[in-house]
Amino acid sequence: MTAARISRLITLWIEVGAARIWLPEMRDAGSGMRDALKRVDKLPRDPVLITAYLANDPASLLTRLKCANRDIERGRAIGAWREKYPDPKSLPDTRRWLAQVGEYADDLLALLPALDAARIPHLASRIPKAVASIRAAGDPLALKDLAVKGDDLIAAGVRPGPDVGELLQRLLAEVLDDPAKNTKEYLLSRV
Repeated sequence: MTAARISRLITLWIEVGAARIWLPEMRDAGSGMRDALKRVDKLPRDPVLITAYLANDPASLLTRLKCANRDIERGRAIGAWREKYPDPKSLPDTRRWLAQVGEYADDLLALLPALDAARIPHLASRIPKAVASIRAAGDPLALKDLAVKGDDLIAAGVRPGPDVGELLQRLLAEVLDDPAKNTKEYLLSRV
């Protein structure tokens, strides 16, 4: 948190061999790490975010460092999604991505300035705009956002149990494609 430049601190750790001992989960010291170090200073000063960006297996590293479970899960999600971004031209794809990444979307958006632009072109500017427009519209992104609940489905004749959850998931998938369909009348007609 107090380093003038994170990239310089990590470079020093690598040069003296400390990174190999303290942070063996970090990316290889080859060209991939050199490229990552060039961009790490663009990230917010967030230890979990920086660790998830630099480590091959962020959850393993955060676990070994005895971080809080919430930070470990955050690192796991960032590690799993850090190279899987939607096409910002497709709002349904972006809504599905937001639904899948859930609470970790802001972390993944914060990583965009540090990603390799050659691998993921034009994302740094387009995805945040697409996400902002979806959030501003209040599009449904989770089961809790649907116009119907499990009780509504049961009242409509769906058997209580796993069928309710499966049907809610299918309805959510439909609403992610077209948020205008998120009305009680339409969703119950689909049941």
